[in-house]
Amino acid sequence: MNNKVYEYSYALKKEKQKKVFFVFLYIFLFSVCVNLIMHFFLFPVRQVSTSMIPDIPENSFVMVSPIVNKVERGDVVLLESKNTQEFSKGIIFLDSLCRFFTAQQISYLENSDFPNKNNQLRRVIGMPGDIIYMRDYVLYVKPAGEKHFLTEFEVIEKKYNATFFATPAGWDSSLAVTGSFEEIKLGNDEYFVLGDNRKSCSDSRLWGCISKNDIKAKSLFCYFPFNKMKVY
Repeated sequence: MNNKVYEYSYALKKEKQKKVFFVFLYIFLFSVCVNLIMHFFLFPVRQVSTSMIPDIPENSFVMVSPIVNKVERGDVVLLESKNTQEFSKGIIFLDSLCRFFTAQQISYLENSDFPNKNNQLRRVIGMPGDIIYMRDYVLYVKPAGEKHFLTEFEVIEKKYNATFFATPAGWDSSLAVTGSFEEIKLGNDEYFVLGDNRKSCSDSRLWGCISKNDIKAKSLFCYFPFNKMKVY
């Protein structure tokens, strides 16, 4: 009798261990699938600043995709972080674990308290071969092969809003991001990106032109806040 009870309890124990093993296996496989999707196909980005107001407000969430390779004028793109600080392999490993268990949403290495340290959303205005200049925070564009300059809103088919800065008389232009510059011709792999908030935003006016390799992903739509939902 005792042998039968022992054999029965042992079988139950093995069956329980098997169930626990498969539960953890399913959780692990689900996490791997989610991370693969979030890393290679589609993932949300939190806009933590006012650089893209009014269309993309502060603390909004935008869904982006790294597999959309074609960049068009007017696209909102996610740029690589300009953080040049080097970290040890141990810190990088811990950051990878943190990203894995939070579906790529929390990074130990990214610190939103410092400007330009996080990935940033910006709008592509100038394309390779364009000649551009800026007056009163509005970009004027002469696309390659064209004879005349047009404002950014005339040359871009996608509709968007921008926040401009009307400078008062006697304003010291060195106190803000420049709102005017002379003609620039963009090279074969040069894109000029701007924030929609022209009065308070770091963009190509400070960094210079970017290359396609600087573009990490392309924005698809804003899904939060709900009153700002928009497809790009």
